[in-house]
Amino acid sequence: MPDKFTSKSIIHVVSSLEVGGAERFVIDLCRLQIGQKMTVAILSFGLEDDTLVSECEKAGINVFFTAKNKMGKWRDAYLSVNAFNIIHFHSPYPLKFMLPIMPLCIRKKIIYTRHGADPLSGRSWDYMHKIARLFVNEVSFVSQEGADVFARTHGWLRKSKHVIDNGVNLDEVVITRTQSDKTRIGSVGRMIPLKNQICLLKAITLLPEVKRKAVEIHFFGDGPDLALLKDFVDKNLLQEFVIFHGMVSNRSDIYNSFDILTVTSETEGLSLAIMEAMAYYCPVLASNVGGNSKLVVDESNGYLFDYDDAQKLSDKIAIFIANPELVKAFALKGRSRIEEQFSLEASVEKYQKLYLS
Repeated sequence: MPDKFTSKSIIHVVSSLEVGGAERFVIDLCRLQIGQKMTVAILSFGLEDDTLVSECEKAGINVFFTAKNKMGKWRDAYLSVNAFNIIHFHSPYPLKFMLPIMPLCIRKKIIYTRHGADPLSGRSWDYMHKIARLFVNEVSFVSQEGADVFARTHGWLRKSKHVIDNGVNLDEVVITRTQSDKTRIGSVGRMIPLKNQICLLKAITLLPEVKRKAVEIHFFGDGPDLALLKDFVDKNLLQEFVIFHGMVSNRSDIYNSFDILTVTSETEGLSLAIMEAMAYYCPVLASNVGGNSKLVVDESNGYLFDYDDAQKLSDKIAIFIANPELVKAFALKGRSRIEEQFSLEASVEKYQKLYLS
């Protein structure tokens, strides 16, 4: 077990290890921290067969799980975090669940990172954040919007707040994309109402028929909205244009499958999917919410559109279909932006300063 009194023993706490931007970032963060000789582990409140568990095993990251019943979860969570002196929460849900045992962790440093911009308002969340404030030492956000929303909703005026950008490990990016006579558009993420992927399908139906036949839509992910999306595809006769890949953990397989990423979310922090797509030389079509405008420079490395504006999204897709050279030009600018401003090494360094502050 790691020395409880070294600043280099860190346990990252997540809701699950299903495919998601925050979960992927945590794994990448752990990889680099291990490379810097830190003692690192992950506590997951998900299942032992979650999609990204195998990625942790390949990377040599120790993962702790909890029992299924409440008392067992509290016991296992406490035994896991007790071996580390820094507890880094990457989701509000496990922090909320662990509140009853937080008094046992007062000798440890508690970091709370919000990866999204959801205000989490309501009586139970307000109460949770009032209690959590007593134990959390530092709170960080991946976007300024997330920090502003949190400040308006929960206050924590006397608590240090930090905005730390996510980053991409460019050393792991391998381009194997093949040529196609189709304009391949990708969507990556959980299929939930917040992600609003149906906006992309609506945009495709608004294309003239000749342009519709020139596109191919690739969905990567799973979730409760999958049935809704498939039903829309069937009712609008889009079967020949749309491919549902399900849960895929290999990022090279994902981002080499399409030429353009589309993000249609209602809210976003700093989207790892956008950053990874740019690293793989893909321009991005993104809703103008959250941290998306920090990554996507309109008419430079992609296009921004108002949330749920299927017509505007359709118009931008049509531009890319008609101008394949524009896709390449935007892709190069996106890649350069990641290289210059969003390296994973910079993120690790900023979190290390937070651990030691």
